[in-house]
Amino acid sequence: MSSAASAQSLPPRVSRAAHVAGELEREILADVYAPGERLGTKDDLRERFGVAVATVTEALRLLETRGLTEARPGPGGGIFVARSATRLSLTHTVLGSVSDATAYRDCLIVRDALEPLICRDAAQHRQAQDVAELDGIVARMRRVDHDPSAWFALNWKLHRQLAMLTPNLPLRTMYCALLDYLDMTVGRVVYYEFDGPARTAIHRELVAAIAEGAGPRLEAAIAAHAPL
Repeated sequence: MSSAASAQSLPPRVSRAAHVAGELEREILADVYAPGERLGTKDDLRERFGVAVATVTEALRLLETRGLTEARPGPGGGIFVARSATRLSLTHTVLGSVSDATAYRDCLIVRDALEPLICRDAAQHRQAQDVAELDGIVARMRRVDHDPSAWFALNWKLHRQLAMLTPNLPLRTMYCALLDYLDMTVGRVVYYEFDGPARTAIHRELVAAIAEGAGPRLEAAIAAHAPL
């Protein structure tokens, strides 16, 4: 059976479940919810998204597979954002066993290779609200451009927001796993010749180009971002 025929044969519930999972994943990775925070019960999520219980169950299965949520039984139980240890486990599953001595640089290399795909998808699928959120993060980056650790924490947040705009699930999953590792190790990295204002300006132009859409400006912004 061809891949097209297989996709056409999927029941509508699968696509609805993927949509629900994608919305919750975007919120979790954008830090709308803190690790360990309660999302609600299955019934709460069913009412929120207006879908069947089976759809919610499938969506939660997808999120648990990605290490983003966990279910807790009993009074006060429900669906919770996974603790950082669970997220770290997912990252290690994707990245394998890595050494601190080389992992940061290696992850940056792979992340940079995926970056143009993320940015082009973001330019294609962004909405006005997405651009406003990205602009807000860049504004916060500008306020901490003297502090490399704080700046990079916001940098990974910005790029995580960009990743949430791509409909390509494998790309988003691999890219976000890389960002999770980079974010978790940012406090142990030594930065040389850090020019915060210049880096912020490059990201401000990248966001502006994504807001404008595909074209020469976007490609120039991606190329300017690559050396970072």
